[in-house]
Amino acid sequence: MVTMLRVDDRLLHGQVAFSWINQTNPDAILIANDGVINDEITKLAIKMAKPAGVKMAIKSLKDGIDLINNPKTNNMKIFVVVKNTDDALKVVQEIEGIKMLNIGGASNKKEGGKMILKGIYMTAKDIENIRKLIPLVETIDTRVVPSDSCKNIEEFI
Repeated sequence: MVTMLRVDDRLLHGQVAFSWINQTNPDAILIANDGVINDEITKLAIKMAKPAGVKMAIKSLKDGIDLINNPKTNNMKIFVVVKNTDDALKVVQEIEGIKMLNIGGASNKKEGGKMILKGIYMTAKDIENIRKLIPLVETIDTRVVPSDSCKNIEEFI
């Protein structure tokens, strides 16, 4: 069971590893992104950020989806982190029952993104993906950390 799906362009780092993991209390963390698979430095940084006592897997998007859809993980609480809204849309479309999507660190300034909320920049493609995601999940949470106030993303896109 996916406890939360988070979009964060930095994947796993201090804010996620401690604040969100404490908030969601998962059995495992899944980092699902095609680009990170062959990036040994990023994988090392992610492994260093992993909190003790929580299992973690770093997978391609397809392999991550297959892992969650495997009946062996049905009783596990899994916190999933993807790098962008393209990956989030694919995950939500291919995994049943994802109720909460958190848009966290999304700083697409380099790709022409505009700031919609503090720490959250979106391109036209991101906004298109969010509009597709709105009917597919119960909640789209727009907090960078759990202590931030949550705003309705529909008001900003």
